[in-house]
Amino acid sequence: MNTQKVVRVAMIAALYTVFTLLIAPLSYGPVQFRISEFLKVFVLFDPWMALGIGMGTFIANQFSPFVGPWELIWMPFTDMAGGLLAYFVYRALREKLPAIPMLLYALSTGASVGLMLSVLGVGGFWIMTLYITASEAVILLAAIPIVTRIAQMFS
Repeated sequence: MNTQKVVRVAMIAALYTVFTLLIAPLSYGPVQFRISEFLKVFVLFDPWMALGIGMGTFIANQFSPFVGPWELIWMPFTDMAGGLLAYFVYRALREKLPAIPMLLYALSTGASVGLMLSVLGVGGFWIMTLYITASEAVILLAAIPIVTRIAQMFS
């Protein structure tokens, strides 16, 4: 990992944190909306960006009303794992059809948040998974063309 990659990972983490905190309290809770999730599309082009997303999640979740092990360990881990899954699926699809890996990423995030919130007694797993997956899918699919253009400018 070279200096340029370290800086990019740190930038993704910082931007994720800032965009999450910018629209709090919408960023937290049973029906959450994080505009910062658009940054997840960057994992299609560089798997190291999953580390930035995980770090950003960890920092942003320090401000969650549900802060604890679920928010500080489970969610960063599942964000990184979902990002790596999206990256490898995108490669397996020969860098075509970016919507498929992004929908998988949305589903992994939705299921992770759904599990966390249901264990914390905030809502039912299936309904929380559905809500979070839907909001994730909208953000990620809308971000694909924009982030793809940005990634091409910096590659």
